[in-house]
Amino acid sequence: MNEHPLTAVYAGLLLFIVGIALGVFMWELNRRETTQIEGWLRTDGVVTMVFGSGSSTRAMVSFKTPSGDRINFTARPRMFRRPAAGQLVAVLYPPFNPTNAVLDPAPVRWVRNALLGTASLVLTALGAYVAWYARQWDARRRVAE
Repeated sequence: MNEHPLTAVYAGLLLFIVGIALGVFMWELNRRETTQIEGWLRTDGVVTMVFGSGSSTRAMVSFKTPSGDRINFTARPRMFRRPAAGQLVAVLYPPFNPTNAVLDPAPVRWVRNALLGTASLVLTALGAYVAWYARQWDARRRVAE
């Protein structure tokens, strides 16, 4: 920091604000997703068939409701895991319309929230440290003059 500690303070404040904004974004995104699936039921399903390739891959999943109805639906598998026929998968479905079932997105949400939360904490702490250090550096420099 040559002769511009105020610029470093602004940079630290910007990092701090971006970190807080990222944390608020993560919290709001998680809250919306949780509200959207509130009241849905979780069960295990079986992949009966996988078809397509690349980004157009789809999986036919079958599961049973508590009333004994067998429901089949076509789901888009997660990006990094392509299920094989016969594999057990977690299914999430609304009890009032089980044909709107989806593969349970909880593991993906947990990883995303962990990454965004960590990034938010790091940016917030780094921003606070940079702003504090620049202010302290400037105060020490003024005392020495």
